[in-house]
Amino acid sequence: MKDKLTSPNVLALNANWQAIDVYTPQKAFCMMASGAAAGIDTSGGSMVPLLWEKWIVLQTEPGEDAAMTAKGPIRIPRVIIAVNYRFLRIKTEPLTHETIARRQDFRCAYSGRPVRRKNWSLDHVIPRSRGGSSSWDNLVIADKEVNNRKGDRTPSEAGLHLLHKPQPPRRYVPGDDIRRKFGVMFREWEPFVSGPR
Repeated sequence: MKDKLTSPNVLALNANWQAIDVYTPQKAFCMMASGAAAGIDTSGGSMVPLLWEKWIVLQTEPGEDAAMTAKGPIRIPRVIIAVNYRFLRIKTEPLTHETIARRQDFRCAYSGRPVRRKNWSLDHVIPRSRGGSSSWDNLVIADKEVNNRKGDRTPSEAGLHLLHKPQPPRRYVPGDDIRRKFGVMFREWEPFVSGPR
C-alpha cells in the first residue's frame, strides 16, 4: 500500500490543462483535500474535474487503484488539475560541456569522429580574441588534436569545416519532459503527454 501512495504516477495539470509534473498519490490527495487541486474523473467517458468532497464518494471499480481508509476505498486519480496554478515553465538546457557534447552526439564538430570526455575540448568557432561569444551558436566540442591545430583561428583559416552549424537546443515544456521520463503511463494521460517522441 505504501508503494502505491508514494510512487509518482499522478499527472498534474495547471489550470490551463497543460501537463506540469508527475506527483505521488499521497501528494495528489493532500492537494485535493486542501482545495488546491481537483481530480479528473474519466469514468463516464468525459473529463470532469471533481473537488475532494465529490472525489471521496466515487465508486471504485474492481482492479482499480485505490487507497484503503477507515471509511472505505478512495480512488487514486490518474490526473489532477492544480486549480490556481496557471504558469507553464519553459525549460532550456544549461550551457555546459556535457550539453554541448550531447547536442553533437558526442562527436567532433569538425571531423565527426566520436570523442570521449578526456579527448574533447571546448572550441569557440569564432575565437574569443576576435569577439566570439560563449554561446550555443559559437561553442562546439572538438577533438583536442583538431582544436590544437585550429588554435586561435577561424575554421576556414585553419582549413577546417563545421559539419553542422551550432544552434541552441530546442526549448521544451514540462509535458515533453514528462513524456521522455515516464512515457504515457495511463490512457488518461494521452491527451496531455502524447505526441512525437
